[in-house]
Amino acid sequence: MATKSRESRLTPDQRARIDADRAEHRAEEAKIREALDREYRETGTIKAAGDAIETEDMIAFSRFMFSLRRERERLGLSLADVAKLAGIDKAALSRLENGLQANPTVNTLARYVRALGKSLKWGVADPE
Repeated sequence: MATKSRESRLTPDQRARIDADRAEHRAEEAKIREALDREYRETGTIKAAGDAIETEDMIAFSRFMFSLRRERERLGLSLADVAKLAGIDKAALSRLENGLQANPTVNTLARYVRALGKSLKWGVADPE
């Protein structure tokens, strides 16, 4: 309910931007799901650093990384800005944002998030 209430106070431009962001997120998620499903059909598993990973877990992680990139962009920070603030190599940060580094350390994620002025929150949820 709180989300609906907040969204009703948005200007048409703000609502359009949120709708565009949501559409972009859905398209990115569909692309990731398709690639993961293809890998699963071809190999019977999805590999990350030699270990099998569930499709839903990979999608959740991709959503998380997408949200970090969107926040970086919203703040007007370049990859170079965040790399310098986080002490992470710019190329490594790019690989992370683009899903090419599927198993980053907690330290790497925490440094990235702190560079955005945020903090990590951990939780457990029931499967969808």
